[in-house]
Amino acid sequence: MPVKKKILIIDDEAVFRKTIEEDLTYCGYICKTADSPSEGIRLLKTNTFDLILLDIMMEPLDGWDTLDLIKNLTYGFETPVIMISSKKMDLLEVVRYGEKLSGYMGKPLTREELCAGLYAFFCWFKTLHETAEKVRDSSIPEEEISLWLELSRQARVITDLREDAALRCLPDADRTEEVCMEQLTAQVADMINEKRARIEELIQKYPALNTLPC
Repeated sequence: MPVKKKILIIDDEAVFRKTIEEDLTYCGYICKTADSPSEGIRLLKTNTFDLILLDIMMEPLDGWDTLDLIKNLTYGFETPVIMISSKKMDLLEVVRYGEKLSGYMGKPLTREELCAGLYAFFCWFKTLHETAEKVRDSSIPEEEISLWLELSRQARVITDLREDAALRCLPDADRTEEVCMEQLTAQVADMINEKRARIEELIQKYPALNTLPC
């Protein structure tokens, strides 16, 4: 029997925490909940999780500040984080935080949407790491395999985030909203292209990596 995945939910909305915990338990996951970023950080210091679901709009510490804290924890920086919020990410947030994320899900979610989304994530994540194991006995240095994995995750996640991002950008004294959007769109595209180019360089150097799913 496969080991159940363990998920940490960090959200300051009690009704949502209860609902999502019930839904995920129904779908076969083990859940722990935290009603604040500080409680979530405390749990991460004493427990291991397969995934963190993190709300964006919390006070006094929002989800982005919490994400930065998580990625600086000894037992948190490698744990995948999916932002889950009624607030859509915008392109500036994709630029600032996309490299640290493993996805985004928008509230409200039906049980079917939530469980299908997490099932798809875990399938992709498992395949990515299992196929990496197949080349670990080859002559490819471990740091190069780890770099390939990180770049592959980032390229896929940022591409997905770009597709779902809210098309908004605050104008300022130096640029209109239209110019701002053009610049952010180009910046995100450059991020994706740069990561794909580095992946291709690794594949050219180590052809065995071409068997891994991008």
